[in-house]
Amino acid sequence: MDLDNKSIMSPVVFLEKLDECSESLENQFSRSFSALYLAEDFEKAKAIFIKPNLTYPTYKKGVTTRKAFVESLVAALRQINSTTEIYIGEGEGGYNSFSMTEAFKNMGFFELKKEYPRVKIVNLSKIPSKKIEIETPRGSYKIALPEIFFNEINFSISCPVPKVHCMTKVSLSYKNQWGCLPDVMRLKNHYMFDYISSKVSGILKFKYAFLDGKYGLNNNGPMVGDPVEVNWFVASNSLGAFDMMVSEMIGFDWRKVGHLKMADKYSLMPKREDINVIGDIDSLKKKFILKRNFWNYPALAAFYSDKLTYLFYFSKQSKLLHDIMYTFRKRPI
Repeated sequence: MDLDNKSIMSPVVFLEKLDECSESLENQFSRSFSALYLAEDFEKAKAIFIKPNLTYPTYKKGVTTRKAFVESLVAALRQINSTTEIYIGEGEGGYNSFSMTEAFKNMGFFELKKEYPRVKIVNLSKIPSKKIEIETPRGSYKIALPEIFFNEINFSISCPVPKVHCMTKVSLSYKNQWGCLPDVMRLKNHYMFDYISSKVSGILKFKYAFLDGKYGLNNNGPMVGDPVEVNWFVASNSLGAFDMMVSEMIGFDWRKVGHLKMADKYSLMPKREDINVIGDIDSLKKKFILKRNFWNYPALAAFYSDKLTYLFYFSKQSKLLHDIMYTFRKRPI
C-alpha cells in the first residue's frame, strides 16, 4: 500500500532491510519518521522516552538492543531539534536481577550523554514511582509506575529485538515496555500480564516502535535461545500494528499470543487490512519456532498463577526449591 491518501492517524508499518553503517541507519530512521509523521510529534515534545530491551547485563545477540541502534535513533532525532529532552531507560527486574546502572555502563549507553545534547540515561527502579489502578476483565489491579511518565514524558518509543519467549511466545514492542515497571520483583505481576501489559503501554505513552532487527532470538527466549541474523528494520506508529506484522514476519499467529489477544479486546490491535504497510514483508519473512525446555514448564505454570508465584519466589520454601532446581541446571545471572 502507498502512503498517499492515508490519514495521519492510520497505523503505518515501515519495513525494509536494515542498513548496516551508522550514517545509512540514521538516514533510514529519518525516512521512517516521514512515513510515521514522527518528526511533527518530536518537534512539539518537551521530553520523550526510549525503551531498549536490556534483559541481560552485557550485550548479547538477539537478546539485547544494540547501543549503536539506539544511537542512530538519537542522532536522527537530533536532526529534527536539539532541545527536546531524550530519556533512555530500563528497570531492574526478574529473580536474581542485576544492576541496570551497571548494564548501561557495560553496554556503553552513558556515552550517549556525552555525544548528544539533552540525553539522560535513567534506571527506572531508582527514581520515584506512584501507584495507579488499571481496570481489567478480572477487576481493578494496582501497580506502581515511574512518575517521570506522568510528569515529563510526551511520548515513548519501544525498541525491541525480534525474539521468541518461553512464557509469552513472542517478545516484541508490548512485551518490551514491561521493563518499565520499577519493582525489582515485578514477576509478582506476571499472572496479570496478559490483562495489563497493553494498558500499561498506553499509560506510559508508548506511541512508536522501532525494531533492532540485526539479530533475532530463535527456539527459546528471552535470554537463552539461538541468535539468528535477519537484518530487519521495522518502524510503526502503532504498537499493535508493529507486533502484528513482526509476528507475521517470524511466523507466529498473533491471535494465539495471550497479551495480543487481550490487546485486541481492548481495541488496540488494528485490522490487518487497515495497516498501511510500506515495504515488501514477504521478502523479509523468516520462520521462528518456540521450543520450551523442561524447566520452562514449572516457570510457565507460575507465570499464570499468583499462588505458584508466591510459592516459587516469595514463600519460606522458595530458597529450598531453587536450590534443588539449581543442582540440575545452571543458575541464572
